[in-house]
Amino acid sequence: MEMIYKLIICHLAGDYVLQCDFIAKTKGTNLWHLIAHCFLYSLPFYIAYGWAWQLGAIIVTHIIVDAMKARYNKISYLADQLFHLAILGTYFIN
Repeated sequence: MEMIYKLIICHLAGDYVLQCDFIAKTKGTNLWHLIAHCFLYSLPFYIAYGWAWQLGAIIVTHIIVDAMKARYNKISYLADQLFHLAILGTYFIN
């Protein structure tokens, strides 16, 4: 259970606390802002778990999922969040 709480806290910190309004508004039209957001998103995971292959997977999948929502409008906000949490569960929960 502790692992789940830790992952959720890292997710919330990376997706909301470390994402300024400017990046949130422009990541759908500016690829560099999307990539910057995804690297910032991964920072709490790096602090909590250190450098591991899962960190690279989180960055790449976050770019894909956020692009589907913000850039291409193919998924909803709810689907975006569910994908992120499912991905975290896949890579971190044994």
